[in-house]
Amino acid sequence: MKHREISLSNPIGDVCNQTNCDNVVKRSIPRKRAEKSDVLNLSGTGRKVGLCADCYRLFKKSTKKDRTMESLGR
Repeated sequence: MKHREISLSNPIGDVCNQTNCDNVVKRSIPRKRAEKSDVLNLSGTGRKVGLCADCYRLFKKSTKKDRTMESLGR
């Protein structure tokens, strides 16, 4: 029986979807949520966006107010 090899670590080819950033992807978020941020300038297409640690930090800082307002509205 054939078994499929599954690698849980990031492949070498995964780089950040932010333009002019060649760092390794650490987190992935939905594209719709990433496009709400004014800070990110995304490249590529797809449902998910891979971001490095630095770009993810910028995303979190730019959406902090929206996230707190959303959590208060629950």
